[in-house]
Amino acid sequence: EGRPRFAPSRDIDPVTRVETRKIPVPPHRMTPLKQAWPSIYPPLVEHLKLQCRMNIKRKTVELRTSQHTTDSGALQKGEDFVKAFTLGFDVDDAVALLRLDDLY
Repeated sequence: EGRPRFAPSRDIDPVTRVETRKIPVPPHRMTPLKQAWPSIYPPLVEHLKLQCRMNIKRKTVELRTSQHTTDSGALQKGEDFVKAFTLGFDVDDAVALLRLDDLY
């Protein structure tokens, strides 16, 4: 038979590749971001299992998946959360985006 025969694939964790997102923060939202940072990063780190940091020089929030990240859409949820805050939403309102699945 002309078909190739492949060995069964191993169960590989789908989120082994490290992905990164950089969310730009407007200058007028940097001060509120600095003040609210202690309430912004815990949902990202504890709930979504993302690595995050605030880059003050480039005025961005950088998100990265890690080996502990289990949800494939965690990076997109984290980006939407930070983007909602930069658009002017309150942290408590933006956290609601993390609870919703299939938002789009």
